[in-house]
Amino acid sequence: MDMKIVIVEDEAAIRKGLAGLLPKISPDYEVAGTAADGREGLELIRREHPALVILDIRMPGMDGMTMLRVLRSEGNPCRAVVLSAYSDFEYAKTAIDLGVESYLLKPVKVRELEDVLRLTQARIRQEEEEKSRYTPERAFLSALTGEVEADPYVRKRLKEEYGLLPDGLTGIFVVWLGKKYGAYKDTVRGALEPLGESCGLFSVCALGREKRQLVLAALYKAADQEKIREYLEKTAVPMISGLTRGKAVMGLTWCAGLAGFHEAAVRLCGALDRSLAEGPGRLIVYEEREQEGHPFKYPLDIETRTKQALHQSSGGLGRCIRSFLSYCEEGRFQPRQVKEGCFRYFNMVCHTAGECGRTVPGAAEMSRQMEEILEAVTWEQIREIFAGLADTLEGGEDSEGEESLLVRKARRLILEYYSQGITLEEIASKLGVSGEYLSTRLKKETGSTFTEIIKAVRMDKIKELLVSTNMKLTQIADAAGYTDPKYMSRIFREEEGMLPLEYRKIHL
Repeated sequence: MDMKIVIVEDEAAIRKGLAGLLPKISPDYEVAGTAADGREGLELIRREHPALVILDIRMPGMDGMTMLRVLRSEGNPCRAVVLSAYSDFEYAKTAIDLGVESYLLKPVKVRELEDVLRLTQARIRQEEEEKSRYTPERAFLSALTGEVEADPYVRKRLKEEYGLLPDGLTGIFVVWLGKKYGAYKDTVRGALEPLGESCGLFSVCALGREKRQLVLAALYKAADQEKIREYLEKTAVPMISGLTRGKAVMGLTWCAGLAGFHEAAVRLCGALDRSLAEGPGRLIVYEEREQEGHPFKYPLDIETRTKQALHQSSGGLGRCIRSFLSYCEEGRFQPRQVKEGCFRYFNMVCHTAGECGRTVPGAAEMSRQMEEILEAVTWEQIREIFAGLADTLEGGEDSEGEESLLVRKARRLILEYYSQGITLEEIASKLGVSGEYLSTRLKKETGSTFTEIIKAVRMDKIKELLVSTNMKLTQIADAAGYTDPKYMSRIFREEEGMLPLEYRKIHL
């Protein structure tokens, strides 16, 4: 563990000698700076926040004891080692009162200095280890596993150091990220941690929970639930929705301190699927259970049309599935009921397809997908599951060398909209799947990424227009979906090894 040290000494020879000696004694000793008097030292210590200050007592302007007295009045806890040519009892007494680590007489003996530094570093390390026992993060992580801190000393330190009342009102603000957890967890944690300071209503301890694919923020030092909720709805929710491109689902609940933290967190996580009824971008408040949605009525007419499509092999399965999911999503139904309806519909499609002699997912895969439906938090998750099923049943995904219906549709949309700058997410939305799922299917079946495919389409169009027309480069760029003809020319050269006009000359 590195120990940052500041030296405050008016004798230049001693000051420079110590600055050169300390790193030689141990590479752990980092000299953050030196100062020639108390005032200069005070500014340096405020700026660098060292763990240890080595200071002389008698210095011009502000002496060492006065400087140390100011630091203690400001709450600075840095340790101090005093150097002095005087063994005056009063100086020693004052030094002890100010919490000085040791008192060394000049000329300082290297062996004595080594011993003092080693002992000081050991005490700092012990203090850091002790502090780690009573951080809010440790307290809330333990509470999440059901192990509530019972040590009276630790509970007292949590209160004194952080204002965390182990039995005080605590909010739980959850940001569920799903498959985007890895991409957004650090961004979300970084945005959550300063929230409390900016509004003055609470303090935040943000915890990443990879298994559940969410970030959980404990809101402590909280007093006014209504004001906090209003602040989260107006500030935090829109901010995080923007940072995650609308992928996050957010929820809020309350508990009476650490003892109820685990149970409240589990309840809230179980209620996040209310986003299926309430829609994206809204704060789900666990206590408002009356807003869970309308009773679900299973659409037997869509089931009948789906069975007919499967028996007739007319290619209408995809339309039936989209109709079913639109009905479910637009109805704002109670989450548990609508997911059970999706479960029933998925099972019906697989069973009927099997009766018709179609290749269906294996029992283990079907069981996994149906479980995912019941655990889903968003409609995007459910649509992706059904898109994979339709892809298997309609598109010949398992046929070697053939592209699935999903990928063929994606290619058609690329050809139709490439000149308008369409994105992967926009095409995925038109097909009712996530961008991540479509990207995976494109790469697996074509060997190329979406960017590579759309670039190839644009290159073919550019070459066609160069050879078959007299259009200017600005016109060709616009037709191929590029806003800047210079950028188009650079990409063309990277792909073809020559500029567009050179290509035109060769092929005319």
